[in-house]
Amino acid sequence: MRRRRKFDIYLVIVLSLITVIYFVYNYYHSEAKSVVQYSDALKVYKESNFESAYVQFGKVPSSSSLKLPALFRQARCATNNAQRELAIKKYKKIVHSKSKSAIVPISHYNMAVLLYETNDEHAQRTFEKIIKKYPSSVYAIAANYYLGMIEKNKDFSNEKRKKQSKEKALNYFKNYLEKASDGRFAINSIDEIKTLNLKLTNYDNLLIAKSYYANGEYEKAKEFLNKTTLTESWSDFAKTEYKLGNNEKGNYYAGFGLKDHAMNTEPADVYEVIYSYISTFSTRKEGIESLLAKNYKSTGADYITYLNCTEIQTGSNKEACFKSLYEKYPDGQFSADALYNVFLSKYLDKKYDDAQRLGFLHISKFSTAKSSSAVTYYMAKIAYKKKFYERANEYFNKVLTNFPDSYYAFRAHYNLYKDDGFLPYLELTPKPVVFPYKKSLDNNLVVKLAYLKDYDLVEELCKNDKFIQSWIAYEKGNYTISSVLARNAMEELDVKPAFDDLRWRLVYPLHYYNIVDKYKGTNNPVILQSIIKEESHFNPYARSYVGASGLMQLMPATMSEVKSNPNFPKGLSGESENIAAGSTYYAGLRRMLFNRDLYAISAYNGGAGSVSSWFTKITYKDADEFVEQIPYPETKNYVKKVLRTYWMYGNIY
Repeated sequence: MRRRRKFDIYLVIVLSLITVIYFVYNYYHSEAKSVVQYSDALKVYKESNFESAYVQFGKVPSSSSLKLPALFRQARCATNNAQRELAIKKYKKIVHSKSKSAIVPISHYNMAVLLYETNDEHAQRTFEKIIKKYPSSVYAIAANYYLGMIEKNKDFSNEKRKKQSKEKALNYFKNYLEKASDGRFAINSIDEIKTLNLKLTNYDNLLIAKSYYANGEYEKAKEFLNKTTLTESWSDFAKTEYKLGNNEKGNYYAGFGLKDHAMNTEPADVYEVIYSYISTFSTRKEGIESLLAKNYKSTGADYITYLNCTEIQTGSNKEACFKSLYEKYPDGQFSADALYNVFLSKYLDKKYDDAQRLGFLHISKFSTAKSSSAVTYYMAKIAYKKKFYERANEYFNKVLTNFPDSYYAFRAHYNLYKDDGFLPYLELTPKPVVFPYKKSLDNNLVVKLAYLKDYDLVEELCKNDKFIQSWIAYEKGNYTISSVLARNAMEELDVKPAFDDLRWRLVYPLHYYNIVDKYKGTNNPVILQSIIKEESHFNPYARSYVGASGLMQLMPATMSEVKSNPNFPKGLSGESENIAAGSTYYAGLRRMLFNRDLYAISAYNGGAGSVSSWFTKITYKDADEFVEQIPYPETKNYVKKVLRTYWMYGNIY
């Protein structure tokens, strides 16, 4: 009897396993089939054969994870064929699916727009639902515009109700402008507000002016600013006049506001006005001195002082300026950088005890500031100089852990392992730029659509994901836009991912590396690649305001000189010619400057003559002291950026 029971249990287990295997096999077989069906339908859709594509998308089975995208595409096909009722039906099916996919809010919005276009009475209620259900989405913002239009177009014989409807419309249009001043419907919203013939408040006029400004309509912005109060709108007056080229008027408004009204203005607006004011002078220093002479006390005074401190090259005056700035504004926006500059001055003056005390204060108070990586790094060097080697290594490792993608992580690594003063010749293993996520929050639907090259739908589903937007730009061949989008997205992350994360390849792609490697000559190809990234962001048509052009941003005279060399390869053009010329030029800089890449990188930006003069003007004992004392701020930042990029390429590839 017991044997019989055991046999029955085993039989149940085996049958269960067979059933599971059967269903799993059928699911994956069905899913594989639906992928082919969707892919085939998408090809037809891209050929604008919408009628045929509609039928093809309809073949994707209901059990497939691609069913919602297929329904969405069917709705688009119907819309393109002017079959709005059919499109609404398909969108409605998605909205009622109870799915949490990002396709649902897009479909909800598209359905509402179609209801509005067909004068369906359900349009208003549908837009209101979108605002309630997805309050922070772009669809909720756009819904305000359509609700404004619905209220505006209501026809009431009763004057009181007509006025109430107009006021509702005004509030909807204002809601849109507040959340999307440069949005798709911004100018339309303003035009509709004008037709309402309602009395506008000071706030309303300022809101309209700001929207015109955001859309580049500066004359119209000025028209509405003139209907506002100057004390409240002074920064907008100033910015608008600067954009119109009326610098004298811009400076008048800047002076008016900075004197008495800056405290009630957003700091970002105040800083923009200050920057514009300084730009109207023949030199930056002259503009800063003009502002200092006015002795402003309100918002922006710290920024003016900060700019003045940055203009001072080196020495005790620079240290005193930043010390005064920190003591006056210990919790201001520029206090972390001010304290760092005092700390660095003490370090360079070899006053290590004073520097260390300031370093402890900076680390405890500004642990996530931009200058934190530098302070932590130099705290390691101070510990090393004091022969506290274990503590020094702790600081170096802290830089690598907390600021892994920084210039100072690069320096910390070479202090820990191989600080011989030269950059190692790296052997990179090229890896392709691929979709930036292995998995997505949408049950991998986005990943699947990316694999199927449904870029338009992926773009719609991921409007707020800059990494995905970067990848789409890359796939479309817009390498510069792709690189910049990914860089900005990575800078916004508080915690950086590991170097094997796929997103890093978007920030640091190996565009043109095969050409770089071919024409590297005696140069380190990774340094050349890093220069290309920082000079042009992979835009072969880049041209600077001084006339430098191409991937490696060479001046015409430099290009001609390099090409006239009999050893320069003949018959090159385009990217290959520019890279080969840049490589040859860089090699020449290295030869002139003791074969040191650090000096050659500095010279690539600041000029070989300048670098040669620094050898006698700067007192330094190592690479760090040389870099920190480069007199040209642009060159100093350039060197750090190129070396950081070199470090990142090494880690990623």
